Amino acid sequence: MTSYTSDWIGSVYLYIHSDSVSLPEQYDIYKSLMYNALCNIISEFSGGSPNCIEILKIHKSDRHLILHLKFCGKLACERFLQGYREKKIHQHIQNQLSECLKIKSLQVSLELKVDTQKLDTQLDEEDKCLLYISSLKPSYQKDDELADLDRCFRSVSLGTLPLPNNTNLPASSHPRDNNLGSPPHTLRSVSTEGSTFQFQGQDFVDRPLSSEDHQIFAKLVGTSWKKVGRTLKENCRALEDPAIETLAYEYSRESLYEQAYQMLQRFIDCEGKKGTLQRLVDALVKNELTGIAEKLLPSQENGLN
Repeated sequence: MTSYTSDWIGSVYLYIHSDSVSLPEQYDIYKSLMYNALCNIISEFSGGSPNCIEILKIHKSDRHLILHLKFCGKLACERFLQGYREKKIHQHIQNQLSECLKIKSLQVSLELKVDTQKLDTQLDEEDKCLLYISSLKPSYQKDDELADLDRCFRSVSLGTLPLPNNTNLPASSHPRDNNLGSPPHTLRSVSTEGSTFQFQGQDFVDRPLSSEDHQIFAKLVGTSWKKVGRTLKENCRALEDPAIETLAYEYSRESLYEQAYQMLQRFIDCEGKKGTLQRLVDALVKNELTGIAEKLLPSQENGLN
């Protein structure tokens, strides 16, 4: 293969599924262990450079754990595709997660996607796959929570920097015996005290959007989701034109709930911890949707009483 410069940048979504266990649920419980295992697997195909392949974000659906992978350099992407085509990545992920979760004979299935394009059926056409991957330029930086985990792991390996308060190292032993027992310790992000904002004369603590916020918004916003999305796009690259119309087209056969849910999901994925309650409330107020904001901000939960 020919060597290429790091000017070549692209990304792909790696879907991981198991019929025997819910990987999204396991990730909620054993985040640090599973993230560390996945990083180790990805690094094996990076050609020795830790920055060639990066996990930007780990998404969760009902059935899948979804890794958004960024490639800096075409050669790294070619190595990854070769390992994927030869099922080496499949085997590594299966073995590492089986050991990490202490689940014997764990079986996983993988799928590579770029938007609606499924690359698994086109792996023999490597140039076409590379073209698809290079067309998907990441619209956001590494997720804050994953970046915090990276810093913690580096500080532990160097033995020079202190860990954040209340942070525990991943257990070197298996997290569970016979799939039962107490969970392992997990690394936590460094927490910061939230700022406050005013709504209808009351102060509320700002915070990252929760899954409950997400569902309330999607349930109530109806056809106004586009207006809110266009307001949020002012400070969110992932919602820049024509992203809103693309979402509307992609989910045109779905309900308004799903369209609104996917729009806010894209905002959350792009902004990470900066995708806060205040920003959504401000967008709702700007579009005269204060009734929805009121549902998100019940007075007894303002955190300041």
